Amino acid sequence: MKFIRMSFIVAMAYLLQSCFNSDDYIFNESDATSIIIQASLARSLGESASNVKADTFHINDTVYFQTTVSPNKIIKVQDYHWLMDGKYCASEYNFKKELSDPGYHKFKFVLKDYFGDMHYDSLEVWVSDNPVLNDSVFTPADGTQAIDPYESIYFTWSAKTEGIKLAHYYHFLLSEQSFANAESKFTTIDTILNEPHFTYHNKLNPFKKYNWTVQAFNEYNFASAQKIQSSFFTKGFPGEGSLQAKVDIGQASTTPIRIALQDKSNSEKRFDYNLKLSSTNNEISLDAIPAGKYQLNIQSDYADFGTIQKDITINDGFVTTENDLKLIDTIAPIITSTTGQDTLDFADTLRFIVKDGSRTITHSSVKAYLENETALEKDYTDSVLTVVLKETDKSWTYRVLTVSASDGSKNVSNKSFYILPSTLWFTTNNDTTITNDALIKFFIQENNPYGFAIDSLKFFNVTKNKTIISVSRSEGKSFTAELEASLFDAEQTIKSIVIYKNGLQQSKTWKLYVKPAKKGEE
Repeated sequence: MKFIRMSFIVAMAYLLQSCFNSDDYIFNESDATSIIIQASLARSLGESASNVKADTFHINDTVYFQTTVSPNKIIKVQDYHWLMDGKYCASEYNFKKELSDPGYHKFKFVLKDYFGDMHYDSLEVWVSDNPVLNDSVFTPADGTQAIDPYESIYFTWSAKTEGIKLAHYYHFLLSEQSFANAESKFTTIDTILNEPHFTYHNKLNPFKKYNWTVQAFNEYNFASAQKIQSSFFTKGFPGEGSLQAKVDIGQASTTPIRIALQDKSNSEKRFDYNLKLSSTNNEISLDAIPAGKYQLNIQSDYADFGTIQKDITINDGFVTTENDLKLIDTIAPIITSTTGQDTLDFADTLRFIVKDGSRTITHSSVKAYLENETALEKDYTDSVLTVVLKETDKSWTYRVLTVSASDGSKNVSNKSFYILPSTLWFTTNNDTTITNDALIKFFIQENNPYGFAIDSLKFFNVTKNKTIISVSRSEGKSFTAELEASLFDAEQTIKSIVIYKNGLQQSKTWKLYVKPAKKGEE
């Protein structure tokens, strides 16, 4: 028992000596660690995010604050936290914050290491809303008339950024409207202003439309969502006015037009103009028109565009504006075969008439297809489309040939034609000339390779739209009949037809010419 007690005392003495070992409290330089911290901010997280030390943000934007610590974040520290404008903000290395207070803010990351040393890194942010530009109150007001072109013109507006007092600057533009018949030679004013006003001292042109725009920016370089986009008109000489009009020509790229202004009280007073409109330049300006009441007549050189007729008034010193004029081609091209038929015999070349009142169809805007798959070789000249068919295009059944055409206004026509079977399973008459005192032999010899049963055989007079012969054939593959030539006209088109019980049909057309018998042969 004594031995056990003695062992316990020795062990306790050893432990006490270890706990009060003064060497553990001696500073060892090798235990010190060089600590480097780097703070950054970003608009998002991820590999593509851009980390910076300072940036501008909109109110209620979310900002991601991040910290890196070298050698790593598992070093011994006493404390770390974030300050915003000197006040406690967060106690994490990384955090996100929605910025709701406008103005300048400084964020500081503070780290107190194990030995009580302090480490810092700072970030800067500027927060504001976009400036608000008053786009309803400004001068000159939109559409202002009769501004003197020889006097100075004053432009004024206002803008502010909510919740914070910031300086603003303004992007200002002033330009003269160009027209299809009057290209502007005015030098556009494009400038940056530090005040919400501008004075133009130089002369302007009479009876012109001027466009001006303003957008506001604050000192954080945030742009206003609003833009002032306004216009005004200068006045002209006494006793005269001007007409400015915008003519909608739809999807047409260009169209030539003729304009007539007829004085309603004086038949001898008439003004005529010829010009060309385009999809990008469809506004016209007619200056120096004596004041009065007129009938406006606008028509295109292309018939499909129709005509505009409207009564207008030209006021002394003012510009009359018309912005709802429509001169639109809505008529699609017309497509027909040269025979006028939709069912055609197979031929090496087939011809079609493709025309349009806009006269703007081009070779590339006309196409031909077989069964909507194979684009066919073609030529298009003077409204005639020639389509080339190859030997490989022949078939024992009907084929569908589709012609497509679009005009300059993007009106599209598609017309399908049926090509009769060109690989025939029967033989029949060819073009025949006979005298009127003879007999004409009609025959069909059928020999289809598939064993299709014949329902009926027919001879049809295409010229008279009348059946000549129709017989049912339950057996046999041939038919012959003789008719007097005197029963027929001098010229007609005959169609030999074989109809099968499965619904298939083949046919061939041929000409029959009947001439008078020579005297003495009777």
